Amino acid sequence: MEALACPICHHHEYKSLYSLDAGKLMTCGTCHIVFFSPMPTPEELKDFYSDGYHDEYSQSTMASLPFDRNRYQLLEGLIDNFHPSLLMKSNRTLLDVGCGVGGFLGVAQQAGWTVTGTELTDDAVEKARGKLGDCVLEGDISNLSFSQTYDLITNYHVIEHLLDPVKMLQTCYRLLSPQGVLFVETPNIKSLGARIRGAKWSHIIPPEHIVYFSPGSIRYALHKAGFDRVIVLTSAPQVIESIQAWPSSLKKLVTFLYSLAPKARMGAAVQAIAFKD
Repeated sequence: MEALACPICHHHEYKSLYSLDAGKLMTCGTCHIVFFSPMPTPEELKDFYSDGYHDEYSQSTMASLPFDRNRYQLLEGLIDNFHPSLLMKSNRTLLDVGCGVGGFLGVAQQAGWTVTGTELTDDAVEKARGKLGDCVLEGDISNLSFSQTYDLITNYHVIEHLLDPVKMLQTCYRLLSPQGVLFVETPNIKSLGARIRGAKWSHIIPPEHIVYFSPGSIRYALHKAGFDRVIVLTSAPQVIESIQAWPSSLKKLVTFLYSLAPKARMGAAVQAIAFKD
């Protein structure tokens, strides 16, 4: 049997973090990534995402136009803060990896970007093409052919689903234009919610999520993929779906506490801005 190896640094030193019904979460002793064991096979993941995965997502608050507009506005604010010249560029290009049904890309297109998206599942691709046309490509970004490079590549809550996150990040580096920017957002395994809830944290849902990042481990992965200049932040959640049925006063308290968490780098999501200098 092949020895268990970290999916980021491939070292074999790790310790058990949580025991789950279907396996364990392990922490790498070298890069400190948290990963699920046993890892699913590519065939198992394909079956999982082909079984109506995006139908369930399309019913959530995160599939709404207001959510996509807010997501874009937050991204634009970060770019304006860290790389403002990008927003002034004419004919600026954006690639969204794992674009789902294309809601975020539609908002970006309205804001003046020439957009491209990639998505794995054919049902989501069909819906995205219905909104955006043939600029949505079906398949793994690492296996697709591209005729151009991009000024901005976005990666919203995709990297935690992947068997080989570094390979995807390396592909993004290759596809960026000179002075281009990669933006990655993923759940934060060091967040306030993760610390409080432990193994019951809402993002521990293998085989959907199989790799879990912290501010330090996402920086490690991006450096390993070739990025030298990386800025890492954490953010408060746009929506806390797990508390939507709670009393209003309690929801307000929890939302307030979550809004403070990024000041201690314990925000719900890790956000990384990586530059191709």
